[in-house]
Amino acid sequence: MNTSANRKKPCAICSESAGILTCIGCQQAFCGKHVSEHRQKLAVELDHILQDHDLIQHRIKTISTNYSLLEQINRWEENCIERIKVAADTARENLGELLNQSKEKLTTTSYDLAVDLRSSLEADDYSENDIIRWTQKLSALELEIKTPSTIRIIENKRAIIRLINIESNESTNENLPIIQQQPILKKGLEKKIQGVFLDVLGPARLEHERYVARHVGVRNKDAYVRGNLLYHHGQRTIRVRIENFKSPYCIFFGCISSQSVLVQGLHLLPCSIGWFGYNQVYEHGRCSSNCKKHGYNSQLIKKNDVLRLTFHCDEQQIRLYNERLNTTSILNVDIKLTPYPWQLLMVMRHKDDCVKILSDQ
Repeated sequence: MNTSANRKKPCAICSESAGILTCIGCQQAFCGKHVSEHRQKLAVELDHILQDHDLIQHRIKTISTNYSLLEQINRWEENCIERIKVAADTARENLGELLNQSKEKLTTTSYDLAVDLRSSLEADDYSENDIIRWTQKLSALELEIKTPSTIRIIENKRAIIRLINIESNESTNENLPIIQQQPILKKGLEKKIQGVFLDVLGPARLEHERYVARHVGVRNKDAYVRGNLLYHHGQRTIRVRIENFKSPYCIFFGCISSQSVLVQGLHLLPCSIGWFGYNQVYEHGRCSSNCKKHGYNSQLIKKNDVLRLTFHCDEQQIRLYNERLNTTSILNVDIKLTPYPWQLLMVMRHKDDCVKILSDQ
C-alpha cells in the first residue's frame, strides 16, 4: 500500500474517516482503523487459495491408474495375439497345401510318362517321333522341377496389425510348353481378395501395383490383359474406369476359361465372350453389332466412364453395366465352350488406351 498525502478519500469501509492509505490492488482508501481489517480480509482469501492448492496437490498424488482401460488394452493385446496365431496357422496350412499340389502335379505327370514309356516298350511300338516327344516331356518336367518356387508371402500393409497371405504363381517360364502355363492360384487369409490385372500379351504395361493397364505400343495393335481372379460359383463384380482411349473406342471386356492360353486373337476364339468397340459383341467365335438386341452401344462410352463387369456363374451369364448411362448388357455363356473357372479378359487396341480397376464387389 502507498501513502497519499495530497488526496483525501473517505474510508471505503466506514465512509466517515478520511482514508490515510490507498490499496494498490483495489485502489480504495482506508482509515487507520480499517487498514488492518482490510489486510486481514486479504489474508483470509489467501489462506483459502492455499487450502485449495493443497487439496489439488493431494488429488494429483492420489491419481490412480484406470484399471478398466488397462483391462481393455490387455484384451486388445490378447485378441491381436490370437489373430496373429490364427493367421500364421492358416498360412502354414495353405503353404503345405500348395506344396502338396505342386508335388502331386509333378508326380502325376511323371507317372503318366512312365506308363506311356513302359507300354510302348513292351509293345515294341515306338519311332523317332515318339523318342522326340518323350525327350521334350522329360525336359519340360526337369525344367519345371528346377524352376524356383514362386510361392511368396503377401503382407496386408493396410492393416494396423499386418496379417499375411500365402500366394503361389505357378511357373510361367517361356521355355515351358504352352499347355503348362497356368493362371495364378491364390489362397488368401481373407474371404475377399481384391482383383488386379495378372499378366499381359502384346504392347501393354501394368502400373500402380497392377491396378492399371496401359497400351504402350503402336496404333491398331491389340494388347491382351488377363485378370487375377477365378470365378466358378455365385456372382462377383469388378469395377473399372476408362482412364483414357483413342477414338474410336476399341476396348474389349469379357471372360475366358482359366484353362485358355493367352494368345493373339483370343477374343475371336470360341472360348471367349464379351463386348468390344464398334458395337461389336463376341459370343464364342461369333461377332454381331446389333445394339437393340444386346443393349450395348460402344459409341456412347466416354472417358472416365465406370463400368461394372459381373460374372454371374450360377446364371451362366456375364453382365456389363455403365454407371453413367445406367445401361446393362447381358450375355449368356456356353459353359461347354467356356468352362469354369472363368477369368477376366481385356483387349486394348489403340496406343494410350488405359483402364484402372477401382474395386470389386
